[in-house]
Amino acid sequence: MSPLKTLLSILSLFVVLAVIAVVYPENGIPIGDYTLRYPKLTDIFQKASGDSLSDSTAEDPEEAIREMMEATKRKEFAAYSDSLKYYENFFKKGKTRFDLPNNDPTWFDRFFLHLELAELDSNVVHILHYGDSQLEEDRISSAIREDLQDEFGGSGPGMMPPIMTVPSQTTSHSSAGALSRYILFGPKEEEADHNRYGPLAQLAQLDGEASITIQRRQERKKQFSHVGSYRTIKLLTNKNARIKTKLNVNQTFVEVVGQDDQGNPREKRTTKVVEAGEPIVETFNKLKVYTWKLKDTSSIAKLYLSGYGEIYGISADGAYGVAVDNVAMRGSSGTIFHRIDTELLSESYKAMNVRLIIMEYGGNLVPGTNSGNIDWTKKLITRQIQAIQKANPDADILFIGPADMARQKDGQWQTYAGLKMTIKALREVALENGAAYWDMHRVMGGNGSMIKWVNREPALGFTDHIHFTRRGAAYMGDLFCAALRMHYDYFKFRDRHNISDEKLKELQEWKAKAKDENVKKNDSSEVKK
Repeated sequence: MSPLKTLLSILSLFVVLAVIAVVYPENGIPIGDYTLRYPKLTDIFQKASGDSLSDSTAEDPEEAIREMMEATKRKEFAAYSDSLKYYENFFKKGKTRFDLPNNDPTWFDRFFLHLELAELDSNVVHILHYGDSQLEEDRISSAIREDLQDEFGGSGPGMMPPIMTVPSQTTSHSSAGALSRYILFGPKEEEADHNRYGPLAQLAQLDGEASITIQRRQERKKQFSHVGSYRTIKLLTNKNARIKTKLNVNQTFVEVVGQDDQGNPREKRTTKVVEAGEPIVETFNKLKVYTWKLKDTSSIAKLYLSGYGEIYGISADGAYGVAVDNVAMRGSSGTIFHRIDTELLSESYKAMNVRLIIMEYGGNLVPGTNSGNIDWTKKLITRQIQAIQKANPDADILFIGPADMARQKDGQWQTYAGLKMTIKALREVALENGAAYWDMHRVMGGNGSMIKWVNREPALGFTDHIHFTRRGAAYMGDLFCAALRMHYDYFKFRDRHNISDEKLKELQEWKAKAKDENVKKNDSSEVKK
């Protein structure tokens, strides 16, 4: 049969069926207990139209692709969700967690990026750790320094003042000669007649000849393995200083003195004190920085000075990595930063590449804090944070609040009544100004925890029930670093899986939606029961 005849036959069949549909009784033809029915044309066309629409939707390639992408996303997000839940639980509920502005767990990202780039760029990233007497002897800072230098490289104690009155447990520091000390955080008579204090809130006036020596403490070599190795020495002075300098350091000389039984060269190593050579001098508007890049690692830096000028600090660091500067201010509440020359402070932060500033204060505020002066305290601390932010907008600021503190009342040791109010105020001020907050009181265990720390064997707290012992301070530093490491692990996890901020936000929204759907599903199940 030809194609034309086949087409005509099919059309004829359709015509016959259509005629039957028209003339067939609407109620059908009854035959015994059954009724024969024939569909109407409208039903046929409606069904055909509906099937056509359904087929069109099902076969829409764009819709199919969207569904495939959504399925892939659900699978991907489910995998991330399980891993991220571990971190998020710590960020929300961990006792040692940080309180972060806008509860943003990515707050540390900028700082971590600087640390990771330090080796590639041959830079030293400085962390300035300001605080009260709780930091004296390089306590807490030394534990943080060792941990971070293990992770990111670096060595040396960082910045130190030209004159140090309280010895450090990690580094031997001495000064002699025509140096006069001025500090901003002590009695009025110890202040200078100007505001040029530099990054350590103190200075030494040179008027003649003097020397400053920084050296590894041999008895602490194993405990603090990084702090005694120096590769970069810096001296900070005022721009107009008229100073001659000479730096002596250790240098190791290797001499071949024969061969061993296997024919290998036998070496003799001798360490001598040598002159480091001329420094590189960088001048700012108000600051002058002398930098010595050492050929060899040294465990001693002896600086000879002659002339006239203001000495703001001396630093001993590695060739690259991280440095932690311990700046202990006995009796201070950290309310002095707005009084330091902003331009000089800014230039000092820039010269030392300061990327994180820790402000550990509050203990000296607690005894006098009450509802009548708490607003004044908040305004004063706000002013300090903003002063540092103005001087260094490229650095992140982390505020560490006071630890648990106790005093005797009615023959019993009790936590200070004003402690809770002080902590609440400091946390609010930090977060409102974009700074992070770490709650030492919560980390210790809350009210009464200092009593337990004092009574532990060996003791973690002094019998004054305010200060940590060296062991307690080291433990607190370790807890701080463990909390920081959680954020660094979180940073690395997102980097490995290419989870951008936008993708992280999308993931959080997806999790929230999935949670709502589960809640609705559970509610529906309860209703049916």
